[in-house]
Amino acid sequence: MDSPQRTSPPDNAEQRNLFETYQKLKNKYRNYDTKHALRRMQAFRRAVQALKTRGYPVAIEILGSINFGLVEPHSDADCIILHYCDLHADDGECPLNCPNLVFERDEIYKVVNKQLHNDVCKMEILDCINLKYVERAIRENRALNDPVVYRFMFYRIIGRPVNRPLFISYYDRLEQNKELLDGFRQYAVEALNVYLRTSDHRHSFKKYNERILARGLDLPDELIDELINYLS
Repeated sequence: MDSPQRTSPPDNAEQRNLFETYQKLKNKYRNYDTKHALRRMQAFRRAVQALKTRGYPVAIEILGSINFGLVEPHSDADCIILHYCDLHADDGECPLNCPNLVFERDEIYKVVNKQLHNDVCKMEILDCINLKYVERAIRENRALNDPVVYRFMFYRIIGRPVNRPLFISYYDRLEQNKELLDGFRQYAVEALNVYLRTSDHRHSFKKYNERILARGLDLPDELIDELINYLS
């Protein structure tokens, strides 16, 4: 994920409002988890467990419709892979042709779709974070302003985790560094602003609302007001 174009720095209130609005919307949408969302989350958990038994500790941050709990049978899964890879430990991320990533991707896809039977789930790897790199950056005290470390932290804000225990200790340690956290907040506000304002993301929110209403569920007035402000 490329760093966003720098804009004028938002003040603390704007930062707080942006983060709070996104988190509120995400958490409220998950109150409407569809059966397809729950089944897919369970399938991804089993895929990660299967990889662990074969010596491949992997975690996933899931974006898109699964992240918000409003999955239809045809919905894709947008995934951020977090794993350990000696081949690209100095890079912080693995290219899509990395043999470790290819194996993990194929195994996840195979196990997930075996669990889902006829409910085929297409999967797209949007990014990959090498936890070996993150671990070393923390240990060597060079995480400040590191784009890989910042992406790792950003995905924790916007995603829905599978196998959270694998990586959460790194995130907690990074959060304890006040100087790093201040720098990350500026990066994250800009990145979140770009992410939230993309036409695809805004279109997705409208689709999520349609899915709720199509099932005969009423949106709370508070959520409707927040969505009107968010989509305006």
